[in-house]
Amino acid sequence: MSKTFFAPAPAGLTAEELAARQQREHDSNNAIATMMSNGPAPSPEALALMQRHVDGELTIEQVIELTDEMLRARYAAKSGAGTPTSEAQ
Repeated sequence: MSKTFFAPAPAGLTAEELAARQQREHDSNNAIATMMSNGPAPSPEALALMQRHVDGELTIEQVIELTDEMLRARYAAKSGAGTPTSEAQ
């Protein structure tokens, strides 16, 4: 069986729901494996967002948006830089 980064599918999914979930899981596992071939494993926060995608709670576009927000907040806090206020412009 292939390595997966995600929790098993919950019981009670229809055949169509299970097939869609399996495709999202397959695609997500491939994306993570590709990323890890050039760098470290994703953070637990990023994996949690991807789990929500695999489970069908978020679209991949929503995951990208939330990940971007998370990274902007993390690195803005580390650098002490924020977005300029209108007074500073």
